[in-house]
Amino acid sequence: MTKTLPAILTAVATAFVALPPIQGVSAQTPAGDIDFQKRSIRVTIPALGVSADSVSADYAIELTPTLTSAAGDTLELRPVIFRAKGNARYVDRGRYYKTIPEATCEEYLAGQTILYTAEVSRADAPWIWGEEGVSLSLQREKAGCCTVEPLPSVPVATGAWVVPFTPVWALVPDFTGRAGALSRDNPVLQHISQYRPYDSTRILRKEEGALYVHFPLDKSLLSRDFRDNSETLDKIVDITAQIMADTASNVKVIQIIGLASVEGPVKRNNVLGQERADALKAYVQQRVEVPDSLFEVINGGEAWTELRDQLCDLQFEGRDALLEIIDTETDVDRRERRMRALDGGKPYSYLRDNVLSDQRNSGYLRIYYDYVPDWVAAVINGASPRLGTTDNAAALAELQRVSFDPRSWNALGVALWFAGQPEEAIGYFERAAADGNPEAIANLRQLREAD
Repeated sequence: MTKTLPAILTAVATAFVALPPIQGVSAQTPAGDIDFQKRSIRVTIPALGVSADSVSADYAIELTPTLTSAAGDTLELRPVIFRAKGNARYVDRGRYYKTIPEATCEEYLAGQTILYTAEVSRADAPWIWGEEGVSLSLQREKAGCCTVEPLPSVPVATGAWVVPFTPVWALVPDFTGRAGALSRDNPVLQHISQYRPYDSTRILRKEEGALYVHFPLDKSLLSRDFRDNSETLDKIVDITAQIMADTASNVKVIQIIGLASVEGPVKRNNVLGQERADALKAYVQQRVEVPDSLFEVINGGEAWTELRDQLCDLQFEGRDALLEIIDTETDVDRRERRMRALDGGKPYSYLRDNVLSDQRNSGYLRIYYDYVPDWVAAVINGASPRLGTTDNAAALAELQRVSFDPRSWNALGVALWFAGQPEEAIGYFERAAADGNPEAIANLRQLREAD
């Protein structure tokens, strides 16, 4: 699961802090904000104005929002004039008679407040994006009919450019050893937590991934050349050998269930079920060193549960009558004789040719595995929810313990970024991206686009 930071923790630079106003300058607090974008900034003063009682009747106040860097660079933004009523009448009359030039900026009456916004291109003032910080202030001038008087500036906000970067990271999967890797493509492998003991109600043919080997009628000799036994046996041996050789995972149980078809006497079929299961166990042990203690060899006997389920999935004449015999006749030998005799043997012939041959097998084989607990994944996943929080320092310390594992590198980069160590963070992002980590690749892409 990939995580992103909540908005309250994002590192987008809207970090300008409004400063207290100078008393008597304005009826409204000129609290401002600067929203850094990639190639431009937006300056906002939500309530810019001059109180009516702070300006004499014949005067005006010109306010010029100004950005200033710590190094002394300045950029004056669009000015705004606030005129007292007497000054406004004087200017209007002069413009009517063309003795005063037309307005070159926005003009308002003293006592009004406006929403002020301005856009600044990064190309016009690249120093704004420096790390030393920028302040926003109001430069003021008081003007009458014949005089211009500078007034003290008003500080509005301070802050600094921060790269607009929202790191992403993901929990890492446990390293489940060779068995875990093999299980992704071989559903015959299941973790020991999925183990199920055998009982006669299980319908084995519908359980995903189990492997079967087949035997000729009334035989328990395991032949590689019979049907598709060769491919199946090679897969069983190969998977078992790989897990037995792996130090990070191990075989817990090899479950073999021997089955026989319902053809013939039940006593003989019960012997066949056991002999077939034993034959498969012996085949594996002759090729891979596996102790008897890891095998669970079960004689499933005649596969009546499998047969009944398979009949329910088929449509042929006499099927329902066969199902009724299976469900009502408790003597299994008599049950088979009745099925053979039904309708002159036609339904049973269909059964023999299309169903029973698949039941002459060692049955079901399933390998259950376990693996050494992955303490590194536990450390990484335990630290991940604390990244970017007040517990970031503790998360960083935990991740540094497992920095030898490539799975930790992206999370380490995130922790270092929030710890104020961007160069070290980028180094870990680059290492993780080179190792193929998709979240690290996304993080580097974000940083490149913000540059």
